[in-house]
Amino acid sequence: MSQQRPTQWAGIRVEILGTPRVQYPDGRVRDLPPLPGDLMAALVLAGPEGRSSDWLRRELWSHLPLEDNNPVAQTVMRLRQWVPLPKPHAGGNYVLSPPPDQVDALMLREGVAVLGPDTPRNRVDALLGLWRGSPWERSKSRLRPALWADVRGARDRLVRHVQALAPQQRAELAHWNRFCEVFSAEAEAWRGAPARETPRRKRVLIVDDMIGGRLASALGGLYECEVVTSLEEWGALLQRDELDYDCALVDRHLHENMLDESGEIVLDQLRKRNPQIPTALMSAGLPFEDLDSVKQRLGVRTVIPKHNDKDGAMVPLTVVVQKLIDGR
Repeated sequence: MSQQRPTQWAGIRVEILGTPRVQYPDGRVRDLPPLPGDLMAALVLAGPEGRSSDWLRRELWSHLPLEDNNPVAQTVMRLRQWVPLPKPHAGGNYVLSPPPDQVDALMLREGVAVLGPDTPRNRVDALLGLWRGSPWERSKSRLRPALWADVRGARDRLVRHVQALAPQQRAELAHWNRFCEVFSAEAEAWRGAPARETPRRKRVLIVDDMIGGRLASALGGLYECEVVTSLEEWGALLQRDELDYDCALVDRHLHENMLDESGEIVLDQLRKRNPQIPTALMSAGLPFEDLDSVKQRLGVRTVIPKHNDKDGAMVPLTVVVQKLIDGR
């Protein structure tokens, strides 16, 4: 007999600090498959504003044609087996609204926000114990690490609080060692051991609303990629990032109707903030001017014609990126 779909949040706990899973009042625990798990995490992180079907398709299925929203609807149906996800109003966003005290990531953010010298150590230990894995390093996850920026910031504040404790107080934290195992690559520095020297991976900024995920996947084995899909996300990145990228690939249009020139705004602001970053303009619809004029006007090294359809040929990215970084 199939399990009845939940319609209320009473007693249901959502955990996304590790493999996404749901705990039920009767003690059952359900680890979600990768895509429904990504969908649940994305909606939890979005908060009361939620996410549109178009945003979810671009984020989780960037390789599909623009008009294909069937995977979103199908994954929403699957997620409703495990959590109460209401239908959006016509044209509205999907919103997942569990009580904050029933979501590990929200409990973390709220708990870290009130940390102080007098915070009881058992409360600090409980915040450490929320972590089961690194959500931005999950295998098979399609969510960009940038979406976890607030959660990662809360984690870093928690670490600083623990580091400020006396050694004896830190030793009393039952979950500290396990927490450090979750983030083993960073834990040596947290514990005071000299960090191992590892070669810095070149960083590539990709600004593209349609196929940014595909481009990042094509480059992911060689470079550390940051994907921005809209002017709003670009504005948020400007507020929190030093823009120390080794090169940037910027699409001219950041709206599906391709009537905007938002990418040119990004290039202008990027050039003003850090003119040393080599840039390339990408576009399926280039402006009516010669390429040399476009490059001079926008300050880009090269212009790349591209396709947004799923069968379109991908540009030879690794060659382009390496040439940008090498200054050729």
